[in-house]
Amino acid sequence: MSDARTVSEPMTWKEICERFPDQWLALVEIDWVDERDEPVRLGFVAGAGTRRGALRQARPLMKIFDKLGHYFTGNAAPELPRIVYVA
Repeated sequence: MSDARTVSEPMTWKEICERFPDQWLALVEIDWVDERDEPVRLGFVAGAGTRRGALRQARPLMKIFDKLGHYFTGNAAPELPRIVYVA
């Protein structure tokens, strides 16, 4: 994000992940999904980059928007293989 006082156009979670791969994001005006694979249906990106950087960019907008979501677009931890028990 180039200007801390602007937000992106509304984007789906898939679009957000494609545009901001492996980054921390501050999202506003979030349209939530009911606990499915994607955390949000639509959202506006108010900050992107490092964990602290995304929040720092979005800080001026916290006076305008009621809520802010903080998400990571990459895998937080590598997927572990399934455990197979052999008797």
